[in-house]
Amino acid sequence: MGPRSQSVVEAMDGQPSPQSQVEAFLAAVHAQPFFGDENQQGSIRWYIAYYKERAPKRRLAFRISGFLLLVLSVSLPFLTWVAGPEYQASVASTLSWLIALVAAASSFFNWQRAWQGYTQTQLTLQFLLTEWELKTAEARAAGTDAEGVAILRDALNKIMAGVTEAVSQETAQYFEGVHVPQVQTVPGGKKGA
Repeated sequence: MGPRSQSVVEAMDGQPSPQSQVEAFLAAVHAQPFFGDENQQGSIRWYIAYYKERAPKRRLAFRISGFLLLVLSVSLPFLTWVAGPEYQASVASTLSWLIALVAAASSFFNWQRAWQGYTQTQLTLQFLLTEWELKTAEARAAGTDAEGVAILRDALNKIMAGVTEAVSQETAQYFEGVHVPQVQTVPGGKKGA
C-alpha cells in the first residue's frame, strides 16, 4: 500500500491523517494573490472579470459606430436632395462632418480590435483556469504525493506562463492599434494636414 493510500485508509478509520503533500502544495498556491478572487487585482479571476466586463462595451461601441456610419453614408445623398436648395450645402457638409467624425473615432479607438482582443483573452484565461482545476484533480488522484506534486508544478508553470503571455499579448495588440494623428509640416515652416 502506497503512502497516499495509507493516509486515506487512516482517515477512513477515524485516525487523524497528516495533510498530504499535494494538499499542502495546493493550499500554499491558492493562498497566493495570483489565485485570489475577482476582487484581488492581478489574480487570474480578476483578469477574467476585467475582460468579461469590458468586451461587451467595445462590441456595443463597434456596432453603434458601424451602424451610424452606414446610416449617415446612405442618407447623405437623400437628405441633400430633400433639403431645399439654400440648405443643401450645409446639410451635405454637416453630414460629411458627422461621417468623418464617426469614422475617425472608430479608427482611433479601434473598438473592433479591442472587442476581439478582450474576448479572446478572457476565453484563454478561462481555459487556463479550467485546465489548472483539471490538473489539481489529476494530482489528487495520482499514485503518490511526489507524482501529484510534479503534476501540480508543471500545471502551475503552464498557467503562469499562459496568463502572462495572454495578458501581455492583448496589451501589446491594444497599443499597436492606437495611432495618434500626425501633423505634417509643409516646406516654409507652415503646418498642413
